Amino acid sequence: MWRILVNALLFDIAWPLCVLVDNLALVCAFTLLNFYVHLRFIANLPHEFLWVGMIWVFGVLIDGFLFSQGLMINIDGSKFPPFWLLLLWVNFAMALRYAFFFLQKNLWLAAAVGGVAGPFSYYMGAWLNGTVMFREPVVLSLAILSLVWALFLPLVARLARGSLFSRVGYA
Repeated sequence: MWRILVNALLFDIAWPLCVLVDNLALVCAFTLLNFYVHLRFIANLPHEFLWVGMIWVFGVLIDGFLFSQGLMINIDGSKFPPFWLLLLWVNFAMALRYAFFFLQKNLWLAAAVGGVAGPFSYYMGAWLNGTVMFREPVVLSLAILSLVWALFLPLVARLARGSLFSRVGYA
């Protein structure tokens, strides 16, 4: 149980740090420290590096699609997500199988949480960070994000409980 609590606490630090701190070196350092703590003390699978990498790649593909299609707009004009958002995916991947382990037990709950919390997180992150905007009408962009996350979160929750990644005693 302590692993879940520490993992949740680290994610609760990582999200605002990635979104609010305009010091890339500090955000990278925290993400690396979080990854070290995760691999050393929290994760108990030999495939954890693969898991984090796989979720990060999914995240880069999802966000890359959203930015390339103009649903989300980087204010610097880039068609690629900002680096803080990519680091957030690393931190989210570490939390997914531990702090959010309950989503593995009910895929309908994962879809509902994804459909609501996914777009809310993007909206709040964009609003607080100020480097990302949504294409107008914003409600359409958020609806697409809601659909993407309502499909994505149960998919990865199902993967987390699959044979390669499911040997976690408490999840």
